[in-house]
Parts: sequence; structure tokens; C-alpha cells
Amino acid sequence: MLRSEIALKLANRNPAILRKDIDKIIYVILSEIIASLCNDEFGACEIRGLGRFSVKLQKARTGRNPASGSSVYISEKKKVRFKASSTLLKRLNEN
Repeated sequence: MLRSEIALKLANRNPAILRKDIDKIIYVILSEIIASLCNDEFGACEIRGLGRFSVKLQKARTGRNPASGSSVYISEKKKVRFKASSTLLKRLNEN
């Protein structure tokens, strides 16, 4: 689902709220999640009922260029991880 589709569904469910206000709300929520992941030393953001976003440091390693087969040094970098909440997992696995 795209951000615009989420905004459209929210606008249809809440006709009293302007579409541009819904877009701003979505922007603020997403930018706060990004800011909490970037600013914290152990960046994490938990949204109850949905899950937990966290930052994990991937160590530097030696990789391989698939085109030429030569070795390539890959520096360390941060990765975003998502762990779904038990509530979300229960809803996904209902039959």
C-alpha cells in the first residue's frame, strides 16, 4: 500500500478532515519515526499493536562483485529492522 492510498482511505473514513491535513499528519508520523531511528544511539521506535523499528549495525566485510568476480570491501552500515507485535502476528495468522 502506498502513502497516497493510506491518505485516501483515511480521507474517505473521515470526511470532516481535509486531505491536505491528513497528508501532513502522515508526514509528521513518518518523519518522527525516521528521526527517532536516526538520533538515538540505539535507535528504536515502538508502535504498540504494530511493531518495533530498530537500527542494527552491520559489520564491515569482504564481498564479491558478481559481474567480475573480484573481491570488494563493503564498509559497515546501519540497517533498519522491523519486528511485528504479537497482536499483528495473531491477526495475520487468523484463518
